[in-house]
Amino acid sequence: MTILILTLTVFIGVSASSAGPPPHGDFAATARYVVHRNNWGSLASTSTHQPIKGRPFVDAFSVSDGPVGNSTGVPYFFFSPLENTVQDLEANPFATLLVSEVQSGYCASVKWDPEDPRCAKIHLSGKVVPVPEDETDFAKKSLFSRHPIMAEWYKMPDHQFYFTKMEIEDVFVLDFFGGGHSVSPQDYYKANL
Repeated sequence: MTILILTLTVFIGVSASSAGPPPHGDFAATARYVVHRNNWGSLASTSTHQPIKGRPFVDAFSVSDGPVGNSTGVPYFFFSPLENTVQDLEANPFATLLVSEVQSGYCASVKWDPEDPRCAKIHLSGKVVPVPEDETDFAKKSLFSRHPIMAEWYKMPDHQFYFTKMEIEDVFVLDFFGGGHSVSPQDYYKANL
């Protein structure tokens, strides 16, 4: 009897702490789920640098939509103006952030390749802007809680790090065979995790 109770307790604890993704078809919830479980993403800008000026440029950036367990859906970044992508965004603030469910470990657990359409990919497109002063403390907590090394970067005055966020204009979800789906920003923000 003791072994049965212990087994059930462990099973219930694992199930509650390792909840899988939302069901296929709930595209807004899938987008929020994947965004919140990612610590980095690929950010695409329009290059201002030769020899690819005017063409796409992609770089990896740490990201957070809030401390673990407190998803807002808003992607926050910690930028230095020394980075090429940041220079691109100063000239043209429109960008696309790509995050993948592969980072959560779920795809590997079900033996899906990162390119498998069932391993969800979320594209957030919009304008990257500096975080307003009244939102800075939350952006800092969101990023530093997931990326503690950033607290050290913050002390590097020569790099002039600052907080930004994406004002999302479009959400595109690919989470199954047969093509992706657009989700309105309103539905994305309303989705419950």
